[in-house]
Amino acid sequence: MIVQVRHVSIYLFSVFICSISLFCYGFFPLSFSPSTKSAPSNLPGSMDSLRLDPDGYKPRNSRAVLMVIDALRTDFVAQRDNMRFLNELLANGSACQYQLQVHPPTVTMPRIKAITSGAIPSFLDVILNLGSPEMKLDTFLYQMQLKQRRVVFYGDNTWTSMFPGLFARQGENVDSLYVNDFYEGDKNITKKMRLEFGNYDWKMMILHFLGLDHIGHVEGPFSDKIPGKLQEMDDVIKEIYGAMIKWNEKYYTKPLLVITGDHGMRDSGGHGGSTYPETHVPLLVVGNSCRKSDELFLQIDLAPTFATLMGVVIPHSSIGSLIDPMFNDVPSVDRVYAAHYNTRRLIEKAQEFYKDNLKEQDFYVQYKEAKLLHAMFLEHRDDLVILDKVLSKYAAISKHLSRLLIKNYIRYDMLSIVIGIALSVMTTILAVLLMIIPHTSEQVEIKPKLFIWMTIAAIAFLAKIFLKKYSITESSLLQSTYINHILLVSLSSLTTIHYSLLVGLLPLLSRTNWLKQTRGLPSYLLLFGCCFHTLSLAASSFIEEEHQTYYYFTNTLFLLLTLTEIRIMNATIAQVDQVAKSSNEVLLEHCRRERDEFCISAGLFFVGHIVLRRFNQTGDKWQHLPDIGDWLGRDGNRVWLSVVLAVGLCYLLVAVAKFSGFLTIVLSATSCLLVYYYRLMTGVVGLFGVAPAKTNSCLTIFWINLLEIFFIAFLPKLYRAVLAKPAPKSSQLLASLICIVALLSALLHKPHNVVLLAALFSSSRYLVARIDHIAESKAENVLLKCVAHVWLGKLFYFYQGNSNSLATIDLNAGYVGLASFDFTRVGLFLTLNTFNGQILSFLLLVYHNMRGCVSDSVDKTSHVEQSKTLVSQTMLKVLSLVVIGPLTFYVIVVALMRNHIFVWTVFSPKIIYDCFYMGLTGVQIAIVYFTF
Repeated sequence: MIVQVRHVSIYLFSVFICSISLFCYGFFPLSFSPSTKSAPSNLPGSMDSLRLDPDGYKPRNSRAVLMVIDALRTDFVAQRDNMRFLNELLANGSACQYQLQVHPPTVTMPRIKAITSGAIPSFLDVILNLGSPEMKLDTFLYQMQLKQRRVVFYGDNTWTSMFPGLFARQGENVDSLYVNDFYEGDKNITKKMRLEFGNYDWKMMILHFLGLDHIGHVEGPFSDKIPGKLQEMDDVIKEIYGAMIKWNEKYYTKPLLVITGDHGMRDSGGHGGSTYPETHVPLLVVGNSCRKSDELFLQIDLAPTFATLMGVVIPHSSIGSLIDPMFNDVPSVDRVYAAHYNTRRLIEKAQEFYKDNLKEQDFYVQYKEAKLLHAMFLEHRDDLVILDKVLSKYAAISKHLSRLLIKNYIRYDMLSIVIGIALSVMTTILAVLLMIIPHTSEQVEIKPKLFIWMTIAAIAFLAKIFLKKYSITESSLLQSTYINHILLVSLSSLTTIHYSLLVGLLPLLSRTNWLKQTRGLPSYLLLFGCCFHTLSLAASSFIEEEHQTYYYFTNTLFLLLTLTEIRIMNATIAQVDQVAKSSNEVLLEHCRRERDEFCISAGLFFVGHIVLRRFNQTGDKWQHLPDIGDWLGRDGNRVWLSVVLAVGLCYLLVAVAKFSGFLTIVLSATSCLLVYYYRLMTGVVGLFGVAPAKTNSCLTIFWINLLEIFFIAFLPKLYRAVLAKPAPKSSQLLASLICIVALLSALLHKPHNVVLLAALFSSSRYLVARIDHIAESKAENVLLKCVAHVWLGKLFYFYQGNSNSLATIDLNAGYVGLASFDFTRVGLFLTLNTFNGQILSFLLLVYHNMRGCVSDSVDKTSHVEQSKTLVSQTMLKVLSLVVIGPLTFYVIVVALMRNHIFVWTVFSPKIIYDCFYMGLTGVQIAIVYFTF
């Protein structure tokens, strides 16, 4: 069977997507905890032969208010001028402050899951955060419902999505993901809260305020709006405290107010990463006679603590410890009982992992000592020394067990991981072989054999039977289901096809291959850079600072191409000088002037990139340092920001004009003016003190302009297609698409980043001009352009301030021009804004290669088609390999380092980014296939 090389590239990339999906299925389990529910019978009635009294396990507070202030950083509480009342309570001993550590991912839905269930959420919950599926784990809210203790809720609708039908009354913010809402949502929550003060049928009220988080996403933690929002939250606390005084008069037990954040906020705004400000939040307790403590507690400790205070059984999924200082006014016997109850639960959970070796562990020996002290205390209840010892012993054991269980509850499906990696490695080998075969080889002969397929399938089925019977590894793939049988047959078929491709590709390597055709220094630099970047992914520091790799190699490529161009110019000048001598001084002077002008422009080009690099700090090590974007964002520098935006839009218009006709240029100029007007309307920039009326008409005209730009290029093609007229070879439709993407990006970008768009156009044009001069063959020309533009896209991705941390995603860009949350449009805007560098650089690559195909062979249709085949084939190979190679190596590293301390903070977020980019590359491959 004869197949085309470009079809093989598409096949390999499709198989690679399947293999990575299988790896992610095994590496990112949807839940680390079972959905089993606790029952009142779980309360211990005895300890060894000693009888315990579970009647003392009862509610300690008449009613409780859990106030979650989204993205509340610890240092916000310390701002006394902004939270005066709360700091007064802390100063006079009416409140206590503790520190909570939050586990990644630091996004809302997983954090709510941790607070209510005491379980460690799956890292994949960061993706499910947008959907907020129904909570299946046991929670203290569910246990309160069983006891018929009503809970009311007002705030983020993530709660109502996770706990449908659980709240007696609720008032959710239906646009929780609309980050431009700083005040309205919080005001509505406060109004509903005041109404509940007069109701006495509930035992717990949960309030989740979002305004602080929204300000952080849009303007960062140092915005001038933060103090006002903190004062608003302080006023809410004051109102609740006033109501608590009245409740205290009505009930025999004290009411309780607990204030915390679901996660923190990084210094540059946003969250989702693992920096200290994101993973450490305050816990403020008002109403109980609490005890001060500087100890660091875990966020999952809230679930068992709340359950104990409200007198309900601890959720089955909880692996947290009790926050002992919150039980200061609980009778000693009941405190010891609660500590024993939670520690006993954790011991039972640890038995699932240690089995028969449990009693040999040090923590179990300490547990037996704690029980002896517990028994002694029950005999001598007035002995405070024994009380302190037993509480300290139980606390130490439970904290140790919590950390052990956190590690052990992260279960991987190792069989899925191994199969996914094996299939990825086989695909990578074939992709490399496909890359190095001669570019003249357009077809591959493969001969799949039934005997080989039957042998591989038989081995696979026997391996499955053996693993199911003898292996201790648990895997869903070992279950006898129709889906697993189909998967097994499919894997056997893919392995057979891979083997046949390998046999078909090996004979082609004997011919002159790509490695012998590309001998220039730029080609060697690209090869070395790709290999170095791939190997660097084995180190967490290189992942955190991946931008440094691209900064170095891309700018080195710029420098090497520039020096090569200068060398060619010098050689030309020497040749002209030697041949013409004094007979053609004009030509010699022209060559020298052209070289000097090139050197000056190249110098300005490099200076420009030095400046662009400092527009947005990124990575981890230097991210906290101020940059040009931070300076321009200050209120006192709004004039300079206005100038930078105006210059950026003018620069972009000049860059777009090189691709467009007159009418498109006029529409683009109008669109640039509308972008500036929109930013002027929102108050980001200024124009001689003008304050235009706030209206969406400017954006409506903007969208109409983009549609007109598209139809200017599309309608002539549609007209010729309808009349069946031959269409001339043209890249005008692609040029219009580039123009639309650039203008839309200008609207979505932060104002100071608009300059990056035009700089990307200029950099692409610079690369293409240099490569066209130095490439010795068409194959080398296309290859250099492809890899160079992939690097260029990554370079501007990091210039924009992006990184491998989820916290650097600019959510504000998803809501430009929107009045509410819309999943499709927000997702599209966020994708375009975040991966703008890769998207634009790819479109520019396609545009330049299309123009190159036509200009190489004018009026020679056969030559044009040959050129198109070569371009298409090379682009498909390169675009596939630059994703397949590094990602295959990376998943191997992640699998080997799955127990590394940074596996969830550094390694896993990059997998999510790379998988999303892999999907974008799939779209790019489809565009290349249907374009050429």
